[in-house]
Amino acid sequence: MNGLLREMAVEDLEIVREWRNHPNIKKFMFSQKDVLPEEHLSWYQGAKSNNLKNLLVYIEDALPLGFVQFSAVRNQKSIVVWGFYIAPYANKGTGTKMTKLALEVAFNQLNAHKVFAEILAFNIPSIRLHQKLGFSQEGILKDHYFDGENYHDVHCFGLVNNYYHKILCSNLK
Repeated sequence: MNGLLREMAVEDLEIVREWRNHPNIKKFMFSQKDVLPEEHLSWYQGAKSNNLKNLLVYIEDALPLGFVQFSAVRNQKSIVVWGFYIAPYANKGTGTKMTKLALEVAFNQLNAHKVFAEILAFNIPSIRLHQKLGFSQEGILKDHYFDGENYHDVHCFGLVNNYYHKILCSNLK
């Protein structure tokens, strides 16, 4: 069961939007409202025309099972912010496989110096995954996100290229 990441295509829009709007994914997003088809298309078209963004779909056994986005920081293109989610029906371990491949893309194809993530404090699965992948917690933004009722902390994680290559690369295979 080897997976691969490929560039997101217009044909992927509906499935990726369905995943994004699924309650188990949406609850961990910074915007928890449902994304409408026309909003999703507009987002996709904007991202595809932006050379600072990379949209990828994870495929395993010919099935789309996940989504990854890299957004380069405007004035420091070697720093990329990432976000991702897997299909709600994906098997356990799919997220780990997908993110390992995504890190290979970030560091070996996009030539990123650093991959950075902002994670809502209550998204424990993502925090654990980042720790497992070797990310360092770089800080906590206190009461940084308001969900309409409560403020939540945001955890900042980073993984630097040389650490990935020297220490982690052999463990991530």
